[in-house]
Amino acid sequence: MRAPARIAAALLVFLATVPLFALPAAAAPATRLLIVGDSISAAYGLAPGTGWVDLLAAKLAEKKLPYRVVNASITGDTTAGGRARLPALLATHKPSIVVIELGGNDGLRGGNLASTRDNLSAMVAAAQSLHDVLPEQPVQVQNRNEAP
Repeated sequence: MRAPARIAAALLVFLATVPLFALPAAAAPATRLLIVGDSISAAYGLAPGTGWVDLLAAKLAEKKLPYRVVNASITGDTTAGGRARLPALLATHKPSIVVIELGGNDGLRGGNLASTRDNLSAMVAAAQSLHDVLPEQPVQVQNRNEAP
């Protein structure tokens, strides 16, 4: 399995299981969870309702957790496209949680790793600007041909 596929698989497992145990059982209004991604999050080629974002939303609803999932993913999107779209998405949806699943298409197109890192860092900073309580997470972009 290639590195991006392993990372995506690990992210899916994490998102599908950890939040269900870590989230409070009762919250006031529905908390918005914004997903900004590419074809993986847009469920390109999958039957409706079978992508990871739909499955996450269904699991949250099944558990009666007060989360509203907004999927703003676009098949073929890059970090540059996500960076350009993010300010309007943040203003429109005012999410409490932002999941950024981008970068695969940058790599497939032979994009510059420094640009990808810059775009992801800018997106994280934009999401953090909504809430001063979000911890800063380093953006790690690695060339698959480099040793870890």
